[in-house]
Amino acid sequence: MSYIPITPFGRSMSVELIEHHRSTTKAMPETGVNKYEILRKLTSARVKFGLSDRALNVLQALLSFHPETELNANGKPLTVFPSNASICERLNGMACSTMRRHLAVLVDTGLIVRRDSPNGKRYVKRYSGAPQAFGFDLTPLVTRLDEISELARDAREVIEEMDRLKRSVSLMRRDLAGLAELGADMHPERAIWDAFSDAALLAARHLRRKLSLAELNTLKGELASHLAEAKAAFQIEDTTKTSTSDVQNEQHHLNSIPLLPQNPNFFMGYDAEIV
Repeated sequence: MSYIPITPFGRSMSVELIEHHRSTTKAMPETGVNKYEILRKLTSARVKFGLSDRALNVLQALLSFHPETELNANGKPLTVFPSNASICERLNGMACSTMRRHLAVLVDTGLIVRRDSPNGKRYVKRYSGAPQAFGFDLTPLVTRLDEISELARDAREVIEEMDRLKRSVSLMRRDLAGLAELGADMHPERAIWDAFSDAALLAARHLRRKLSLAELNTLKGELASHLAEAKAAFQIEDTTKTSTSDVQNEQHHLNSIPLLPQNPNFFMGYDAEIV
């Protein structure tokens, strides 16, 4: 069995490199892993790994150099050895300096591991036994699949929560704007409706930006407070109207009761007439 190098050509050894190398020695799954499924999960978890879209494009290009769709299928080696020019060609002419920068990010995160030859070149040496390839080892993508899957699931849950929050905030903003408009029409003398209208406009401006989960929660809390005040203002007015209406109804009821005659002989004469 050929020796597997740890130290990259022309670079110093580090604790991180040792840890990344250890990830390649972990037990491999019994079945192959679809390389495009790994890429999709990494796309979901790219923020957790600190990966940009271009870094993912570079990884996709590296995966395209592996002949199999299923990584670890049939026990085939997972080291690819394309030249920088070949990688840039797969990336539709990306500048080599840009490609190397994003490639370094993939190495730093431990998603791929450098397997440099004695002179730093990338190639495969075929012996009578198993061939030895020098290039980029894709093994961590397979051995860290559970970690990648978990982070991708967490990222999707955060996205779903943010989507739910953003929808709720949008509906709350609409209700606040509607209450402010109705209140201003019914009672234009009250300045409170202008404050609610301004709060709704400010929330609309915030929603045009890309808000974090914490910012969305804060905005939701502010809108909930404004909505409670607006609804309470309408309830106070309804109570006032109800009280005024009750007094008027009571007065109307009293006015509708016939007054007793002041002449005490009135009923006597009335009874006598009936008899």
